[in-house]
Amino acid sequence: MNTLSFRRSRVQIAAHFAAVCAVLLLGLWIRGADAQQQQLAQQQDVVLVPHRATYDMKLNVARPNSGIVEVNGRMVLEMVDSCEAWEVKQRIKLKFLRNDGEEFDTDSSFTSYETKDGLQLRFSVRNIQDQEVEEELRGHADLEPNGGKGRASFSLPEARSFELPAGTLFPTTHLALIIRHARDGDKSVSYSVFDGARLDGAFTVNAVIGKPPRAAGAPAVRGDVSLLRGQPAWGVRLAFFAAGDQGTANPEYELALDLLGNGIARSMLLDYGDFAVDARLVQIQALPRPRC
Repeated sequence: MNTLSFRRSRVQIAAHFAAVCAVLLLGLWIRGADAQQQQLAQQQDVVLVPHRATYDMKLNVARPNSGIVEVNGRMVLEMVDSCEAWEVKQRIKLKFLRNDGEEFDTDSSFTSYETKDGLQLRFSVRNIQDQEVEEELRGHADLEPNGGKGRASFSLPEARSFELPAGTLFPTTHLALIIRHARDGDKSVSYSVFDGARLDGAFTVNAVIGKPPRAAGAPAVRGDVSLLRGQPAWGVRLAFFAAGDQGTANPEYELALDLLGNGIARSMLLDYGDFAVDARLVQIQALPRPRC
């Protein structure tokens, strides 16, 4: 991947960080009416915690021909419980240094509203480079009950609508199911996931679940650190494939998580092939759970 294609993918950075934290190489496909009911029951069995998390971000590795020599920045992510839905708000601000000495700044924001029944999603993504809006996505999506098909509709950057395949999941439902699979000891799962980050359909997201990574060199975390204690943890490696590409191409990117059972990620590694970026949790704040 060259530096020009990375510009297009920054929209996906914003959406998929939120999708896994707020977000998935082989294996289990769950489809059909009975499977949809099983998914909903499994999702509701996982208790996600409302929180605001702040991550320091920096370059992990830049491989030959990436054109990138340094990355620094910060991400702030909120998961808000609004009784009937989860609201995710996330912002990433990064500064890049290229090997020719050129610097550029990016500012990506993502918001979503996903109902807890997993059937409705509203989303908005704004992507800015050097104070100029490069791309803006906005729309909504709906899924039929019992594992049926769905439809996504965009109002920005243009009016567009397309069908989502049967069995598609939205991000927070997906996150809860990954945690449930991890708790059950499953080592690999695969789903179709739509989050509004692309104009051409859902991703196939494959997850490999294992032991959590070592925390050597992790920064001290400030705030409500009790949210991090007493939680089961797993290392989850996610591979994101464009629809129809699984088994015929490399993933568009991969995301590695140190994931807790309440939905908080202690760290992340976003790997785009030519370079990879670390995100380390530095501050955590509990958000109120409403009386519903």
